[in-house]
Amino acid sequence: MTNKIIEKKFQEIIKSTAKKRDYNRLQAMYLFKFKGKSAQEAAEAVGTTKGVIYDWSSRYKKNGINGLIEKPRGGRKRSYMSLEEEKKLLEELYNDASKGLIVISKAIKLKAEEKLGKTVSHDFATDLLNRHGWRKIVPRPKHPNSSKEKQEEFKKNFQIM
Repeated sequence: MTNKIIEKKFQEIIKSTAKKRDYNRLQAMYLFKFKGKSAQEAAEAVGTTKGVIYDWSSRYKKNGINGLIEKPRGGRKRSYMSLEEEKKLLEELYNDASKGLIVISKAIKLKAEEKLGKTVSHDFATDLLNRHGWRKIVPRPKHPNSSKEKQEEFKKNFQIM
């Protein structure tokens, strides 16, 4: 490509850039590479130093315009399952929970290990529940020898002093 075509493309990308940091990098390289400005002049134009301009120039030489555009950070880089797979796993457990069965993290851990074919930590199960908005709900304790009839009889015969 000729220098004029590359310059036009550069201008289009600068106009379409949404992030200020990327805009500054692209603007500095445009001034430095295409408009013949010195590194010091380009640095002053975008509010940085001459050394940073040389660093950006090196990135531009190695990777082109993509070397100047910042890559997104964060995310789930080391996850066992995608969010969709986790949702499917929890849907299976939701059916058990809606039947009145108690869903414990140990059961989630075992199901996940079965699905993945490798062991996962106990924290995986609790983190999975937290990630999808599940909360800890424990059934109200009930004594095994309690009797509704005896409770009603007690209420009827209860005397207030």
